[in-house]
Amino acid sequence: MTNLSRYANRAIVAVFALFFSCANITEEIYLNADGSGQYLVYTDAVSSTRTMMMGMMSSIYPDASEDSLRQVVDAQLWEQFPAEVDSIIDFSSQVPDSIKNDPDKKKYLDKMEMFMKGSRAEGYLNSGMRFNFSSVEELQGFNDFMSDNQNATSSQVKMDLPQVDVNYSYDGSTFSRTTNMEDKLEMSDSTIMVIGSLLQESKSKLILHLPRKPKKVTPDQLVEKDGKDVIYQFDLIKVFKGEQSTDVTVEF
Repeated sequence: MTNLSRYANRAIVAVFALFFSCANITEEIYLNADGSGQYLVYTDAVSSTRTMMMGMMSSIYPDASEDSLRQVVDAQLWEQFPAEVDSIIDFSSQVPDSIKNDPDKKKYLDKMEMFMKGSRAEGYLNSGMRFNFSSVEELQGFNDFMSDNQNATSSQVKMDLPQVDVNYSYDGSTFSRTTNMEDKLEMSDSTIMVIGSLLQESKSKLILHLPRKPKKVTPDQLVEKDGKDVIYQFDLIKVFKGEQSTDVTVEF
């Protein structure tokens, strides 16, 4: 297994650079009755990277068992982190002065927090960001800010994916999210084909924590209703190809 370990050590760096763009993504919205709340978006680096790494390594070492591949990958993953991780990441150094010196943009930046939280024993390592909003209108403003400044606020690893406009609305009893895909993902390009293969098994999950139990919800892609929580899951490749909508509406 020595060669296997060496390969994992080299490849893990490249995969970690990609996981923010290609991995399973979870969005959580904690909504209070007055429209305030918290928005989180994160990805589990361990499960996402493990899936990609094991797929890559199994093609190179076809005789290796799944357990042996998993052991090597997990050892390499956690070699870079302590057994327990709960930290806030300084994001300000990555943001240009044009944003930090603009009061209309800085007001969103000041309420944005990058984090990494996980446990080797529990087998997860979530990395992402959270934003506390005073109203759904402010959540919409933050989303627009992130979209307009994605080149300055996103990872250094860029992917030529379609632009998606997201809109939120809330009237005290109904919350909705609608999305508009400006362009569909063109799978004819060889580079996009590679990206498509990475996204093939990737999911996007939306978890809504509502102030009251829901009375009516959008049924498409609904995974679970549990008390005040509503969970949806989408196939990323279908979303980017325009084959699956991520629009949701919940009444409560």
